[in-house]
Amino acid sequence: MTLLYVVLLAAAAVVLSPISVKVLDRKAGWPLAGLFVIGAVLLVRQFPVLNAGEELNYHAVWVRDFVAPGMDVSFSLRGDALSIFFAMLALVMGAVVFIYSAAYLPKNQGNTSFYTIMTAFTMSILLLVLADDVVVLFLAWELVSLASFMLIARSGSGGEAGSQRTLILTFIGGLTLLTALAIAATFAGTTNLEAILASDIWSQEPGLTMAVAVLIAVSAFTKSAQFPFHFWLPEAMAAATPVSAFLHAAAVVKAGIYLLVRFTTIFHDVAVWNWLLIVVGMGTALMSAIFAVQKTDLKKLTAYSTVSHLGWIVATIGVGTPFAIAAALFHTLAHALFKSSLFMLIGVIDHEAGSRDIRRLGVLWNKMPWTFGSVVIGAASMAAVPPLLGFVSKEGMLTAFQDAPIGGAGQIILLIAAGIGAVFTFTYSAKIVFGAFLDGKRDMSGVHEAPVSLWLPAALPGVMSLPLVFFLGIFDRPMDLATAAVGLDHESHLALWHGINVPLIISVAVLIVGILGVVARKKIWPAMESRDLLPRNGNQLLHSLQEGCTAMGRFVGKMSDTHNPSRLLLPIVLLVIALAAATLLSDGLDGVAIPDRIEGLDNPWDILPLGIITLSMIGLVRTQNRLTGAVLIGTAGVGVTLQMFLLGAPDVALTQFMVEALAVIVMMMVLRYLPETFHPVQSAVRKNGSIVVAVLAGVAAFLGVWTMIGRRDRSELAEWYLDTAPDITGGDNVVATIIVEFRALDTLGELSVLGMAAVVIAAVTTTLPRFPFASGTRPAPFGQSQLNSVPLRKAINIAIPFLIIMSVIIFYRGHQESGGGFPAALIMGAAIGLTYLSRGSDEIVFGRMTPIHLTGLGIIIALLAGFVGYWSHGFGNGGFLTAIHWEAIGQHWSTSLIFDLGIYLAVLGMLTMAINALGGYLRPGTERDYLPWVHGVDSSLPTTPQATVDDAADPYPEPINPSSDPLALLNSSEAKTKREAPRATGRKGES
Repeated sequence: MTLLYVVLLAAAAVVLSPISVKVLDRKAGWPLAGLFVIGAVLLVRQFPVLNAGEELNYHAVWVRDFVAPGMDVSFSLRGDALSIFFAMLALVMGAVVFIYSAAYLPKNQGNTSFYTIMTAFTMSILLLVLADDVVVLFLAWELVSLASFMLIARSGSGGEAGSQRTLILTFIGGLTLLTALAIAATFAGTTNLEAILASDIWSQEPGLTMAVAVLIAVSAFTKSAQFPFHFWLPEAMAAATPVSAFLHAAAVVKAGIYLLVRFTTIFHDVAVWNWLLIVVGMGTALMSAIFAVQKTDLKKLTAYSTVSHLGWIVATIGVGTPFAIAAALFHTLAHALFKSSLFMLIGVIDHEAGSRDIRRLGVLWNKMPWTFGSVVIGAASMAAVPPLLGFVSKEGMLTAFQDAPIGGAGQIILLIAAGIGAVFTFTYSAKIVFGAFLDGKRDMSGVHEAPVSLWLPAALPGVMSLPLVFFLGIFDRPMDLATAAVGLDHESHLALWHGINVPLIISVAVLIVGILGVVARKKIWPAMESRDLLPRNGNQLLHSLQEGCTAMGRFVGKMSDTHNPSRLLLPIVLLVIALAAATLLSDGLDGVAIPDRIEGLDNPWDILPLGIITLSMIGLVRTQNRLTGAVLIGTAGVGVTLQMFLLGAPDVALTQFMVEALAVIVMMMVLRYLPETFHPVQSAVRKNGSIVVAVLAGVAAFLGVWTMIGRRDRSELAEWYLDTAPDITGGDNVVATIIVEFRALDTLGELSVLGMAAVVIAAVTTTLPRFPFASGTRPAPFGQSQLNSVPLRKAINIAIPFLIIMSVIIFYRGHQESGGGFPAALIMGAAIGLTYLSRGSDEIVFGRMTPIHLTGLGIIIALLAGFVGYWSHGFGNGGFLTAIHWEAIGQHWSTSLIFDLGIYLAVLGMLTMAINALGGYLRPGTERDYLPWVHGVDSSLPTTPQATVDDAADPYPEPINPSSDPLALLNSSEAKTKREAPRATGRKGES
């Protein structure tokens, strides 16, 4: 349970952040850091367990798969030495950064968002490195991306561009990781990470192994800012200094490193993996080191140095030997210490001197001596100057490069590149010290040393590089255990001196060349600054890519930006015809030719729905009246419904019938805003082209049906449902139990789509400044609308109670017989639609906020039903949306009924939103009350007074042509006068 407690502590920090900031403001960093320290202590206390070769585990079923139990998704945490190593980095460095933030952040200036997102950032990293299920791993990976995006974006306009680029590039890595994990889980037959890594599939399928290796590597490259994704990390420097310190030391960039080390278990001896990581890693290290020397902004210089050091680590991981993995992990630790310290110390310089650009700084070493000494130690460790931790870790990586599996010549080239990169590393490290404290020409007389509460937390991690180097033995066992966690045995012997060897010779040469470069710095450094080494940088390339995608999107969008169906249908129709023809010309489905499977008409009643549909379609293509077209679409739907009944699918038929009824009502609401007739087609070419498209569409539909009817036997999955589902669920309606139990997670996703549909309806119908369904723009009712609605109003007094009772019965019986939440909600929606139609004018049938409340409540109830199943089996022993069954009062009950209630309410909410938005009258000035997000109303809109139900006269006077409305001849002259009065703009072409 230790791992769960650690994650819960991080979650508690997220929850308590707003309260802590409200009470303590920026000092909230102290109690939040305390929570992280407690989590670190809990993990340290488990070291004897790890030292004994055991692991920490926590396992709870999250989503249970009844069909394939091995594919259950679990909230699984695994604490081996590797996971604990990275978790300790996140907790300890996070605590230091939070303590630093308590002194660095300004008072009373948006600190709530900072601490909330930073704590969520920490929790995401912990979930990532402790995850033992690939679903949890992927979700944590994406949460890390979102948290980094929000932390960069909160810096204002300066971080907007950088945050967007960060999100784009890290999400690219998310997609490749999702692909890799999906392939791995599918072939391994489980989502458990440990089982996937131990699967035999990787040795049996070398092609698959190489493909997944490349996908994992690309995913890690995006997070760890490796070429060609390197440029997002320096752009992230727009974020606050504590964000940069945490991000570069223990968060996003180390997430990529962790992923590479974790999957080294299966890829360490895969040639593609070795070459890809070594070449990209060392290339990135060398390139970024050169870029770092060019920078005058201390923060950007340090950012590029991070990219360079990450390249070193990636290349070392690529070597794949046990020694190389240990060396990579040790440098990860050293880098976290000196890099977090340098970032925070640069923040101290900026805080006190007012700038972090070396061109705007003066001599500061005597003004800020403690900061100066701390920066010297941190920069010296980064430059690998002995005797510091960075020197030991760099020596280890150089030693690892001697065993790189890239041939003798490749090893020599790798060592030469590493030596050149180390020279530039020494150079930019020296530039930080000399540029910030020794070479400046500005007057710094007003600058003084920062408060101890600010510089001490910043200095502490980097200064630790000095004493720790004399106690290197304490790291031997942890490094060995972390290496063993990836399946590679190693015995570490960390020491300052390993004799005269190739790494030492390279280090000495680097120090000599580096010192000479520092002596000549006033000539060399300015010559390199502000010089473009490449024709285009990464930001420009990404911008060009975005513009290209936008242009392509516009081009593709134009294909559908038309009301002419032929442009949309023709490509699809031709594709279907081609595919169907190819199938028919081949051996058919399942190896049996299609004509051999055709058995002719097996039910003469099938002719009836065919006739209904045929007559409806003939009438539809010939009518010129939109209203008639809507009615004929409904009759065609009735024909399809009848066909479903004849095929023995009453659930689907009932749902289809209700959808058709409600669709007609909604279409009628929209048709009021359109001309009565369709636009006449004047061009013969267009008319003949439409006929051709229509005929081809018919051919495509026929070929599609003819092709698919070759599959007459039930699938294996269908047979399983029919044979097994009633015993598992206690319900005989297999269709309903699939929806609310077996595939409940899919249905839950569909509920969210319904909620989004309600939002879209509201957005479309309330678009300002002049939306097409606004107050005063609605068409006037025809004739004596109030009197004409009287018969329907009387009829619904009988029909509505009947429909309500039917809705309740169909809802309840759905588990055993035809019915369920969806068709029951449609029946209730029909009752609401009839209520609207019975009104003589536009009126809201439900409260203005009722649709929103219904939709939200439905989704919440469905979620609660899922957690009921999860908790009722004992936390972690059940599964989300697992149904609970029991017998009571002689009836079978199930928690799926609660889930079905959520479906019922969500569907009802979407339907009422459609009826209210399309047919409900809004009094002028009440749009804000109806939809709170509407911020204004066009005052130029014409308004029409709202009529009451009791008005006998037409509340919307309208000139009526007696020849088109015989009822007008029967009206009195007084009523006729009223109708001929001017009215508000309504249908197109009328006024």
